[in-house]
Amino acid sequence: MQTRYTLLIDPLFYIMAAFFAALTTGLAATLGQPRFLPISQTAALFAFLFVALRQREIRPPLLVMAIWLGVQVVTLAIVTRMVPGQVEQAISNGFFYRGDFIGWFYGPAETRLPMGLLSQPVARMAELGGIVLGSLLTGGLVGVWFVVRAANLAAYSAGVLWQDSGLLFNLFAGLPIWTLLRLAGSAGLVVLLAEPLISGNWSLRYYVTHRRALLVTSSLLLGAGLALELLLPNLWRNLFA
Repeated sequence: MQTRYTLLIDPLFYIMAAFFAALTTGLAATLGQPRFLPISQTAALFAFLFVALRQREIRPPLLVMAIWLGVQVVTLAIVTRMVPGQVEQAISNGFFYRGDFIGWFYGPAETRLPMGLLSQPVARMAELGGIVLGSLLTGGLVGVWFVVRAANLAAYSAGVLWQDSGLLFNLFAGLPIWTLLRLAGSAGLVVLLAEPLISGNWSLRYYVTHRRALLVTSSLLLGAGLALELLLPNLWRNLFA
């Protein structure tokens, strides 16, 4: 029996997602464009997620999100290593964040993690609200905006440490486990909460039955990321610095 062709089983669809992730990230960052960077990333990623979610399948949009964020983080970290001045302009308050992040990484124990839950609780709660309510009300558009901005900041942090020390090992120091968990949980929730509006299926019973694993897993990942962000920063920088 011949399998019915759909775009979501075509490897080219996912290759194009990776291509646009690299293009929108690398081009805008190299040009030092603070508005174009998140706007182009959000628009392109949302377009791919929209196509995937219209089919009412959950694995393709999750794969799109995983591929996109992986390529985005790697691309921006490399571009930061190569042209740090331009990327500094492309990241909101990049100059000050760079100094604060390096100061935290090499500073005394009482130095707080910049843009963290303790240092910027309102911003973190706004991000959480945008991911949850924003995704539900806009079909994931607002949630995607917050996720790509969080991924940009994570990649910039990694690139900053890599560029400052010249050690590839510090690339991983700039991507702490709590950040990766938070990104993974946030991405899963965006996909989950974007589905009702895009697919037109608002049945609560359907999501409780068919999307329970995604809801639980994403919530646990996000919760673990936030908890570890409160507990591990000093241990993490001592381990690497």
